[in-house]
Amino acid sequence: MSAREAIAFLVGSESRVAILRSLCDASRSPTELADACSCARETAQRTVSAFVERGWAAKVTDEGTYGLTPAGEMVADGYEEFESTVDVAEELSVFLSHVSGIEFDLDPDVLRALNATTATKGDPHAAIDRLLEVLGDEPPDSFYGITPIVSGIVNKGAKEVVGPDSTFELIIDESTLELSAEEYPEALETAHELDQFDLLVSPEDVTFGLLIIDGHVLVGAYDEMGNLVSSVDGTHERFVSWAEDVYARYREVSTRSTDEPTPRDTGNGS
Repeated sequence: MSAREAIAFLVGSESRVAILRSLCDASRSPTELADACSCARETAQRTVSAFVERGWAAKVTDEGTYGLTPAGEMVADGYEEFESTVDVAEELSVFLSHVSGIEFDLDPDVLRALNATTATKGDPHAAIDRLLEVLGDEPPDSFYGITPIVSGIVNKGAKEVVGPDSTFELIIDESTLELSAEEYPEALETAHELDQFDLLVSPEDVTFGLLIIDGHVLVGAYDEMGNLVSSVDGTHERFVSWAEDVYARYREVSTRSTDEPTPRDTGNGS
């Protein structure tokens, strides 16, 4: 039997997966497996016999108790990891399909530890609400960010938590700087005036969002209209380390914005 056929056999019935999991916990008889997995005894007997044929299980007592073999334990562990990976991929599908500009190559173990938030028709502001929740309402010790867009809501939220002892750095690209000068001149002027706030300009286009706030990281994914549609956030050590590396790469090539740029010519004479 090929690996594909073995997988198809296992996932072809919920009771087979349940029985495999039950045998991970302890050796059991078909009757005990039927009770634990809410299936008929005959189903449990056929399933455990099929496991024996495949080398996944073996009789461990003369009374008909079965347990997993090392091969069976390997199959069980591998199945749990695969199912968990599929769950993570499903949960992050919107985020992964929209995030761009960075290599989001974290392994599933890290991704499972993150909070995922996605805007929906029923809650179109879910992602931006989560961003503001992570931003908080108290001045952080440190705030490092990269953003592809300017937003009045986020500007207001950031302004409210800039404390006198906070370290704030924000990286934007040149087009975002021009748009900020055009649509949010007061916020841009404030950013230039605050001693504890450094506004940096990347020569590369920015297509993702990244916040590192006192060791809590949030990565945002945007649609083609510049709307924040999904995010992941958390404090997993490898996630934070990855985010710090991304930020450092962008910061290395960015320059400080010290003067307010001239707003873009809109072509209407204004």
